[in-house]
Amino acid sequence: MEQRLHIDHHHGERCEYNKKTINRIRRIKGQLNALERLIEEDCGSCEDRVLRARTIEKGVTSLITHLVDCYVENTVQYEMQSNPEQTVKDLQKILRLINN
Repeated sequence: MEQRLHIDHHHGERCEYNKKTINRIRRIKGQLNALERLIEEDCGSCEDRVLRARTIEKGVTSLITHLVDCYVENTVQYEMQSNPEQTVKDLQKILRLINN
């Protein structure tokens, strides 16, 4: 899928989304590192490990939702005005990625 971003006066909004995205990624990395340490040090029960893994999974799901929200708010609403057919196709591709 071709990456298109609307750049003019909404640049500040994109930067804020990028900051939030990076924070989410760093949080997930921290959770992964904690789970890795738990396993390397042979600490915690299987239940603890599964709970941490589920937390990571939920974090990744939240990250994906955030990325799609960002795309809709920063790209789709502008692209829909100039090229609605392609925008719909791009959205359909993203929805297929989410559901597979």
